[in-house]
Amino acid sequence: MHQHQLLAFTSKIGFLDATPPFKARSFTDDEYRTLYSFLTSRQSAQQLTATQLKHLRNHYITVFSISNRHDPELDNMEQSVQIWLRCRVDKTIFHCERYRRQSSTRLNHLACLEQMVDANQNYSYQSRPEHMVPAKFYAYIQFYCVHLFRGTYQMLMYSSYRKTEVHDGLVEDKGPLYDGFQDIRVLQHLCAKVKGHGGKIYFVDAPKVMEERLREDLLE
Repeated sequence: MHQHQLLAFTSKIGFLDATPPFKARSFTDDEYRTLYSFLTSRQSAQQLTATQLKHLRNHYITVFSISNRHDPELDNMEQSVQIWLRCRVDKTIFHCERYRRQSSTRLNHLACLEQMVDANQNYSYQSRPEHMVPAKFYAYIQFYCVHLFRGTYQMLMYSSYRKTEVHDGLVEDKGPLYDGFQDIRVLQHLCAKVKGHGGKIYFVDAPKVMEERLREDLLE
């Protein structure tokens, strides 16, 4: 019964043809133009866990400025997503944890993301106005997915964010921060990790970003 319900849902919103199997090799949407697309489908809809649903609701609360956490639109939203394993941004292919083979030693799902944050978030709105600025984050991408919300296909990724500190232009991994959904348009570039002195882990950024960070440190 559960599989039948999932199949009915995916057929209704266009993920699958009425007759299986699912054969589409890529997905994109007019909202994202041709710059973004998903590749390599898992060929089925997946029910989100209770934790993932909470994270997805938090994402929509932030993006759409929904004031009521128990808004019926959130409580009644579709709980299934279509899973994808790779994401193309222009000419760059981003992978995810689910795409990696168990025997693979290549790290290919660590990425730099750029999101808008409130520079005055530690102050009261009564004393400091909201001031949104771009900030870089680093995360291991777990999977990509398509979710239908407010009649629009949302192209999302579920990622594990890392706590970081910058030393002399190098980004040190300080451990897990939180998991969450984000729109794939926050993707910036691929990263790698290296082990430094004392077993510390550092993220290797894009050359241009590392040069800019070193330049900023020298000017301080």
